Amino acid sequence: MKKRQKSSPDHHPQLDDNLNRTKASPVYSAISEDILPIKKGFILPELSLLLYTTVITIMCIVCYYNSLEGDFVHDDIMAIRDNEDIRPGSPIRDVFLNDFWGKRMSDNTSHKSYRPLCVLTFRMNYYLSGLDPYSYHIVNVVLHTLVSVLFLHLCHTIVFLDIKPAFVAALLFATHPVHTEAVTGIVGRADVLACLLFILSFLTFLSYFQAQSVYFSEHCITVLGVCIVYDVMVICRPGVLRILNSKSIDSTCLPLVKRIIVILIMVLILMVFRIWMLNGQLPAFSDQDNPASFAPHLSTRFLTYSYLIVFNGLLLLSPITLCYDWQMGSIPLVESITDPRNLATFCFFIVMAILAIHCLQCFVKEKLNHLRIILIGLSFLVIPFIPASNLFIRVGFVVAERILYIPSLGFCVLVAHGLNSVCKSSNKNMSSAVTALVIAVALFFTWRTIIRNPVWHSREALFKSGVHTLPHNAKAHYNYANLLKDTDRHVEAIQHYRKTLELYPSHASAHNNLGTMLKDDKECEFHFTQAIAINPMHVRAHFNLANQLGKIPDRQDEAIRLLLRAIEIKDDYAEAYTSLAGILMDRGQYDDAEKLYKKVIELTPNDGNVYNNYGALLVKRDLREEALAEYHRCLSVNPNHTVAMVNIARLQRKMGNTRDAELMFKRALAVKREADTLKSLGALYFNTDRISEAKVYFEEALGLDPESAEIRTHYAQLLARLKRFDDALNILNDVIKRQPEYSGAYRHIAGVYGLITKHTEAIKHIDKYLELEPDLDPVVKAEIIYEKGNNYRDIGDNQLALKCYEDCVKVNPKFSTGQMNLGAMLHLQGDLSRASYHYNAALKLDPSNAVLQENIKKLQRRLAQIKNN
Repeated sequence: MKKRQKSSPDHHPQLDDNLNRTKASPVYSAISEDILPIKKGFILPELSLLLYTTVITIMCIVCYYNSLEGDFVHDDIMAIRDNEDIRPGSPIRDVFLNDFWGKRMSDNTSHKSYRPLCVLTFRMNYYLSGLDPYSYHIVNVVLHTLVSVLFLHLCHTIVFLDIKPAFVAALLFATHPVHTEAVTGIVGRADVLACLLFILSFLTFLSYFQAQSVYFSEHCITVLGVCIVYDVMVICRPGVLRILNSKSIDSTCLPLVKRIIVILIMVLILMVFRIWMLNGQLPAFSDQDNPASFAPHLSTRFLTYSYLIVFNGLLLLSPITLCYDWQMGSIPLVESITDPRNLATFCFFIVMAILAIHCLQCFVKEKLNHLRIILIGLSFLVIPFIPASNLFIRVGFVVAERILYIPSLGFCVLVAHGLNSVCKSSNKNMSSAVTALVIAVALFFTWRTIIRNPVWHSREALFKSGVHTLPHNAKAHYNYANLLKDTDRHVEAIQHYRKTLELYPSHASAHNNLGTMLKDDKECEFHFTQAIAINPMHVRAHFNLANQLGKIPDRQDEAIRLLLRAIEIKDDYAEAYTSLAGILMDRGQYDDAEKLYKKVIELTPNDGNVYNNYGALLVKRDLREEALAEYHRCLSVNPNHTVAMVNIARLQRKMGNTRDAELMFKRALAVKREADTLKSLGALYFNTDRISEAKVYFEEALGLDPESAEIRTHYAQLLARLKRFDDALNILNDVIKRQPEYSGAYRHIAGVYGLITKHTEAIKHIDKYLELEPDLDPVVKAEIIYEKGNNYRDIGDNQLALKCYEDCVKVNPKFSTGQMNLGAMLHLQGDLSRASYHYNAALKLDPSNAVLQENIKKLQRRLAQIKNN
């Protein structure tokens, strides 16, 4: 009894002195009451701290060993694989100026997640192993192990003062499946590091009355609140009670007040710095990210936010259903007071209130052990969760399992304390049962964690799990559809995009992405238009709709307006400048197009596509040497740019440099065996009478792309050259049957019919070709009409032949053969003056044509005869 009197508030000189001496150890002062040897509790082996630490370490490795096989998934892609800040070549200062994803904090589109020290650890990983995900996973597992071991130490020396409940709390924490997102997902390292610093900061405070915090995650700063609560409720409890009883403050409060002021100043400095880094702006979230925060009614927001707290608690209590994303329909809003989920909310807050009241009772009644345990459990559970609760600011998620990494410390403390209390107040059989339950739960947690880890091994496994776990989650379907699109599984991708829109009709990006995959032009236009209507700032939808309309000559003005709007939204949008330049180039506005291409080169000087596209413009302007220079600049930036290689080869072929063209085609094929390149090289051999070589390349091209109408048509031409006319006609007729809108087949089948003297068939197919190609280049169109005239001439219909030749030279007056044949037809019909005119026109264009010269001589003799007669 004397000992109890010593520890009373009025007779406790050691604790009172804590208010005046900042160097006294809070650990000892906080537990100064006599602790009797504990005889009851968990039925666990009497092992040393070192052995229990070893067990915790082994359990961490067992739980997360199979996580090492994982790739970069989900947020890892942007935060690590695509983040220039982790490359050693990037300026180190950028790490402290950019957000977690490598974007400037001042950028309006930044998510404002500022974690420079975590990014530095990624940079260290990159320095050691590049983009090998194995080392990144190892670091995460090691950090989780350190946190678990440090938590065991905290529970043993500060919380329970008994190794067995401390071990139970640490075991539950080490194996808890809700941690898979934070440990197995590499970007979850921010939360694991924050937890590590959270515990270290708390221990530092207890040792030196100082709290330290660094930027690994925003939740780390909440340790300062925990420190204040612990300081007031435990370290300075006797003095605080005396103040409450006397209702007066004396000088003995000064050390506590100083510590609180110091901590508050630190919080203020950190908050001011955070606001400064945010550039005075909060991140912009949408109703897709956090539907409750956009609910129009305060009651809906309040009820939903309250239920979400309960939902997070249920994830800690029963981690059966886990998902990488809980947005967009995963948890419906609580819109009515009659919603049965409100009962769960009510019960949860009743339990929390009971714990808080019990904590206050322990504070007043001097039950220091219970006070310390429950206070640490509650403060660790509640305070770190506050930033994610929407209480002060809107957050960008509904539920995020990684956010529970620090709060789960408090949860594990409370569970271990509750079970330990049951063991202490029960007989040995009950204690054995409780201990068996703990072991069973730990084994279940371990099994659940092990089978959960493979979900994070790949993007497909992760996104597929989301669809399976939460089939009503629109975002899960959207993410899975994006993956299917990226892996060319278009039919499945379309299904999941449609499911996304069924669940969430106002998903702008789902409309946009679906539009890029559909073949029906009207449906594509509908979805792009819907995306813009839902989100007028959706730059990709503007770009895609512009590209869709740009194919239609009558709607190119709309396309130009959309591209200009896209550039207005995003002034460095190189793709929009490129597309706009392409439309202007097609309209013959070469000067304007050239200015745009130069702008794109300025924006993206290391993009080979820019130089390739600019080269195509120079070809249009017949600046062949300049075009070749641009194509070669493309290859200097991207040596494996096969499109530029093919363009160089085609241009060299036009310039008569057949050998150079051949070598460049082969260089492109050495990089990648593509059907179009094989076809182009085959065409080069075909046009230079290397028929056997052409056949080899056409057949390889067909092997890669057997459905290509163009390749099949070229192959049919080759068969016709080999006089395999029936085979050629069979192929061309099949092409026309399958793709009746492919004009090239009509032109070439007309040529084959002409060769086998089926001129009527040839004329019919020429007419179809001209119908499908109303805007042909004049040079090509003149040649086609000329061939039609030849077919009429061969069947003896000279009048229609004459008409075709007249049309031919009207389209292209510089077509010498057309001029000559028109002159010859007029010559035969006796219209000698007109014949002479067209012969002379042909002679100016082709002065060395022997046949033409002979015809002119015949005409001159005929004219002389007429004159003499």
